[in-house]
Amino acid sequence: MPTIRQRSALLVDEARARELTKASLRWPSLTLTATQLSDLELLLSGGYPALGVPAVAGDAYDGPAQLPRHTVEVGDAYPVTAGSADLPRIPRPGTTVALRDSEGVMIAALRVTDAAGSTLSGLVEGLRLPDHPDYPELRFTPAALRLELLRRGWITPTGPAATALWADGLLHTADLDRIEALAAAGNSIVVLAAVGGADPADARHHLRVRCLRAALATLSDVRVMLALVPVRAMPRLTEAVAFGPDNTIHAGATTGDQPDAGQATDQATDRATDRATDQTAGQTADQTTDQTTDHRPADDRETEPALAAEIIHRTQVSLAYGLGSMIVGPAPNAPGASALALLLDHGTRLPPMLTPPAVAAELVRAQPPRGERGFTVMFTGLSGSGKSTLAGLLACRLLERGDRRVTLLDGDVVRLHLSKGLGFSREDRDINVLRIGFVAAAVTAAGGTAVCAPIAPYGTVRRQVRTMVEDSGGGFILVHVATPLEICEARDRKGLYAKARAGIIPSFTGVSDPYEEPTDAEIVIDTTQTSPQAAVQSILDHLHTHGWLTS
Repeated sequence: MPTIRQRSALLVDEARARELTKASLRWPSLTLTATQLSDLELLLSGGYPALGVPAVAGDAYDGPAQLPRHTVEVGDAYPVTAGSADLPRIPRPGTTVALRDSEGVMIAALRVTDAAGSTLSGLVEGLRLPDHPDYPELRFTPAALRLELLRRGWITPTGPAATALWADGLLHTADLDRIEALAAAGNSIVVLAAVGGADPADARHHLRVRCLRAALATLSDVRVMLALVPVRAMPRLTEAVAFGPDNTIHAGATTGDQPDAGQATDQATDRATDRATDQTAGQTADQTTDQTTDHRPADDRETEPALAAEIIHRTQVSLAYGLGSMIVGPAPNAPGASALALLLDHGTRLPPMLTPPAVAAELVRAQPPRGERGFTVMFTGLSGSGKSTLAGLLACRLLERGDRRVTLLDGDVVRLHLSKGLGFSREDRDINVLRIGFVAAAVTAAGGTAVCAPIAPYGTVRRQVRTMVEDSGGGFILVHVATPLEICEARDRKGLYAKARAGIIPSFTGVSDPYEEPTDAEIVIDTTQTSPQAAVQSILDHLHTHGWLTS
């Protein structure tokens, strides 16, 4: 996160906005991702004050602000890369770049002062804040929230008094007990829901907000309100971390605890970091798997230093919103997302001691038992391994049941329609598999069953497909058809291996291009040892055992 040392509001006046808009016709553009856009929104709205410096309502723009550590990554993190029509080359210092949302609306201008590799640093002038069609009544700029808290009498002009309680996931019974204890001690509580990068078309985002509202609605005679803040979710903490009026952070705070003055910020942050896991706090029950089935690459997981930095960042944001103390992390005894997911998967009632009935009703409605949800079975293996035969037979067996809507996405058929025109370079093969994954995720999200049979030789893309499908709310079962290469080549019904050996087909998987054997497959089948009927029955048995089929 950038560290900002100056005034908070960076939005220009209307005259300057018109001037920048006219000039932007000659500038290169960068289209920001949803997460990057939320970071920029927090910056422009005044969400980065210095530690210990209370922000003042009504901050005014008085020229572009120097942002010593504010960086814009140019490259893979952006849809627009150097060499495109929008960005023909990496901008040099002195160049001004238009920062735009996904619809092309210019949000801010970045005057580049330094370009190091694929990183740009410079001066930012904001034209407008990003538009949010969802929950406008819950979205406040820091200045607007401070004014609302002043109006309610929850803070005073001489100093903030309300407590920020960060909700990266849901609020359960233990969390509500903590809120009531804080209220009994005379605290006003503002629940800050981190929604940085949330897609307004994502049902999980709306489920989370509905659950937060349902939880808070169960409280009576408690001064508590909910605000959506453009901050990204942070790694889950196993216990709470509190920030007190003495500007120090304290790990291990429990309900009603008061921070001990003089405790060093970096020591507390280290302790909080030691207690962190690499599970994402923003995941609700329909997004989370146990660590034993976590298929993310290790490099993609949150690191402990990142968690420590995020706690400091949350402290800055809390101050900007006029809040004098802060709690981050779940209450003691609050259930984890994986525990809730396990109960929901099996259709087990969520007891009130875990989560309020109103929240449980929202979760059950959004995530019925596995037998009522969609899933995808993806076969992967060498050409000639038997993937298409098994996929077709599995689709027939599922359709014979009469209780499943099945879509068969065979590799060869997909290339005639969905991926027509693609070649067999690594990039094109990746695109082909990702397109299959996109369709499979859509089928799964609608409660259907997708059966896919691409070669899918690369582990990274297979993991991306798994993520797409699981994020849709359904299940993903990877079947590795591990028929040996010599058997596949001996079959060679299409003559592809012979052409590859003769050099007619370049970059052929198993001959001149690698096949990365999966280490995360739920089922492994060797068709030289197992008949198609027996192989498909083993898949059906797996689906029954894990609850995806119920009869």
